[in-house]
Parts: sequence; C-alpha cells; structure tokens
Amino acid sequence: MPHKLSFRVLHATSTDSGYSTKELEIHNPLVKGWQSIKFCPYPQEIILKLPKKTRMKKLQLLAHQFLIPTKIEVYLGSYPPEHVVSLHGTRYKRLGYVTMSDNEKTSFKARELKSVHIDAVGQYLRLVLHKNYINKFNLYNQVGVIAINVLGDEVDDEGNVIPDDKQQRVNELINRYMPNGQAYPGEEEPTTQNPIDPSVLGAMNK
Repeated sequence: MPHKLSFRVLHATSTDSGYSTKELEIHNPLVKGWQSIKFCPYPQEIILKLPKKTRMKKLQLLAHQFLIPTKIEVYLGSYPPEHVVSLHGTRYKRLGYVTMSDNEKTSFKARELKSVHIDAVGQYLRLVLHKNYINKFNLYNQVGVIAINVLGDEVDDEGNVIPDDKQQRVNELINRYMPNGQAYPGEEEPTTQNPIDPSVLGAMNK
C-alpha cells in the first residue's frame, strides 16, 4: 500500500541563507522551507534521493505564498544499466509539469498545495522550477518550496512491491501458522466422495 517516503536532498541549483534544502527533509508545521538565492538564474533544480527504488504514486508540492514558480517540471530517474552511482550518471524520464497560481486572489497569504498522481519507478526525483511570478512581495525574483511529500511503494529489481515491515510480519505469521494445503484442528480434510456433477458446477460458475 502506498505510504509516505523519506528522502534526502542531493542537490539544489542555489540556496538562500537560512533556507537550506535540509528544511525539505523535515516535516512539521514550523519548517521554513527552501528558497533560491536572490536574483537567481532560471530554471532552478532540486534533486531528491529516495531510500530505495520506488514505484511512486503521488507527489505533493507546497509552494511559498509569494516566492512562486510559474511552473514545476517533474522527472524521475534511476541508475543506468552500468550502475554509475553519480548525480550526472542518472537517467531521468520527464513525467510532466504543474503550473502554479500567482496567488493574487489570496493576497499572497495562502500557500498552494499541488498533488500530482504518478505511476512510475525510480529512485531520484528531479524538480525543475521555472521563473517566478512577479509581485510586490517578491523583491528579488526568488522561488521557494515549503514542503515536499512523496508517496509510493518500494520495489525490487523486477519491479515487485516490497511489503513494508508491518505487512511483512503479517505475511510471515500467515505463512508460518497457516501454510497452504494444511488442515487445522476442527477443519475437515477435503474429500473426493460424491463429487459435484460437472453440469451443475458449470451452471454455478456462469
């Protein structure tokens, strides 16, 4: 079942003092989020690394209330076949983009939350933030992201979902105490006596 995943920020094109990318790795109401430097070049990029290869199902982006990018492109990547474990050796697939509101209707007080539904496998998430909306509060043409949530399931090399620890314990208990084909106390063994007429069985299955 898809669940919230931790991540580590590997790279950002720029970071303003006091608004580190580490803020994105912490999820609580007091975080300040990440901001680009003043008068930064565009586009700006943020690259996240998930703990394991993941089938991503949902991405949530909470934008700053007035340091707002006009558009955010979303890419997902994984190790190339030769297993070059480096930032530049990662191949990315473009999943699409989201456009952000200029936030004038809320007088730049509310933060916009964008939820993106995804069905793709990878371990590296690349966000490309395009030029900011111009408003009277954004004096230095910056962009900012308050929070990022990633939801999905970790998968193995064949793309099969790896059960989380809780589900894995349940499966182990089932396999240990309820193996397939075993009869339990009070349960009758299957019998082949008086088999059902095939014509009746066929009618039941229709």
